[in-house]
Amino acid sequence: MNILKKSAFYTILFLSTTVSVQAQKVEDIFSNTDYTVTWMGIDYSHAKVVGSVIQWGFNPPVTKNDLKDRYFAAWNYLFLDEADKYNIAEMLHRKYVNTDISMIKKINDNTSVDSIEVKITPYYSLQDIQSFVSAYPAIEKPGIGLVFITESMNKTAQEAFYHVVFFNTQTKEVLLHERMRGTPGGSGVRNYWAGSYYKIIETIESTTYSKWKAKFGGKAVNKPAPTW
Repeated sequence: MNILKKSAFYTILFLSTTVSVQAQKVEDIFSNTDYTVTWMGIDYSHAKVVGSVIQWGFNPPVTKNDLKDRYFAAWNYLFLDEADKYNIAEMLHRKYVNTDISMIKKINDNTSVDSIEVKITPYYSLQDIQSFVSAYPAIEKPGIGLVFITESMNKTAQEAFYHVVFFNTQTKEVLLHERMRGTPGGSGVRNYWAGSYYKIIETIESTTYSKWKAKFGGKAVNKPAPTW
């Protein structure tokens, strides 16, 4: 390969790679099945407990360290252990969604819970969410990532807030974001708070997804049928 041909080859390769990284947009979540959506888990690294964890009233009592050492992982593993119930593909009306919670698990494992207890419910802005996502470590797989970023858990008010976030895995650009409220319910600490994000999964599948698609979906791309 001569120098000119080699230069042209690498220019085309660079441009095609750049397009594949930059081209993802919110419409692709709904109308472009060429883009892989990967469920990355529930991010608890910015979660706040309104009130005191020890006063949640469970027996045995729960501590702040219990949340980090036991429950952050337990709440994420439900998507693997009970995939039929916590079904992200059905939530997104897709035949298939990748699952890789390894990055979020590592982030949760390294989270400090020293200041997790607060007096009032926080409210994270889109700018806050973008900064959280931008701080994620490099992700090699191209496509669209999906996380629930936990904002707060309030047992007195019987509510939890999560930010549902779709983002470009390589540029970290947030493509779609919505703050949603879930009502907890169930026996024991794990099931009680899992109930809050299960309600959000149900809400997205039944109503929110269609609203997102109507607002952001654009027109589906009709590919020509093969001629062979």
